[in-house]
Amino acid sequence: MIYPWLNTIEHQLSTSFAAGRFHHGQLFSGQQGVGKAALVAQLANALLCQQASGVKACGQCKSCQLNQAGTHPDKFNVVVDGQSIGVDDIRMVSHFMSHSAAQNGNKVVIIKDCHKMTTSAANALLKTLEEPSPQRFLLLTTNAVSQLPATILSRCTKTDVQVSDTLKAQHWLASLQIIDSPWLHLFYQQPLLVQMWQQKDQLETIDQLYKFATELKQGHNFSVLVDIINKDNDLARVFCLFLTEQLKQQLIAGMEFDKYQHAQQAIIDFYQNCTQVLGLNLSLAVSQLAYSLRR
Repeated sequence: MIYPWLNTIEHQLSTSFAAGRFHHGQLFSGQQGVGKAALVAQLANALLCQQASGVKACGQCKSCQLNQAGTHPDKFNVVVDGQSIGVDDIRMVSHFMSHSAAQNGNKVVIIKDCHKMTTSAANALLKTLEEPSPQRFLLLTTNAVSQLPATILSRCTKTDVQVSDTLKAQHWLASLQIIDSPWLHLFYQQPLLVQMWQQKDQLETIDQLYKFATELKQGHNFSVLVDIINKDNDLARVFCLFLTEQLKQQLIAGMEFDKYQHAQQAIIDFYQNCTQVLGLNLSLAVSQLAYSLRR
């Protein structure tokens, strides 16, 4: 079963496929935690299924059994090794696409985080997109569509994957027995991110980040905060989101706009330093941020 907030997109894809308008290059964009990977996995299985119903695989045929075993010869996943997808990875895609299908049906390639392609890799993929063979499908995902070349964008059908009905996401999170914390509403647009935190036993850590964000201007001992971000740098974004939310509330309560802008810039600078500065003295950076927010 697809996630409930993706039912509309699933229906649109089914309609497109039934009408014979399903493009060979499909780009699915959206922020982390919306279900792009699950949607693409379901779509790939349906394209390979011998008895698919719309974009849902039957789960019983030989192709479905191969998919369930992870051994389908007509499906190829490009796995990012390091920080980028290189030209050799894409040449393997072209090689895979050029051969006949083992199951006499479609062939499917999945490229996750396609924005990580190098310029050479993107140029190599362009040829495959420009000269498609029958029954060949490229399914791409990205959470940074602005980083993709216009040439790639123009040759794909683009689907924006998002949570259009936050009430469905809220109910889904409740079904996981996730307590409605004061920060939870900020992630109704990224429910799978919250689920990941639950699976990694990080919900208490997120609670701590929220508490630090609400009390940063009063606090003096930031060692726990520093330890949290050092262990998982991705949580710096979450902490900054909490800080920004606090600022918005202060602005609504009457904070001077100049002070708001100054504080917001301090948060932006802190986040950029956390993600871009190698060997950053995080303790000092947090102390500087707290000082800027107190002013």
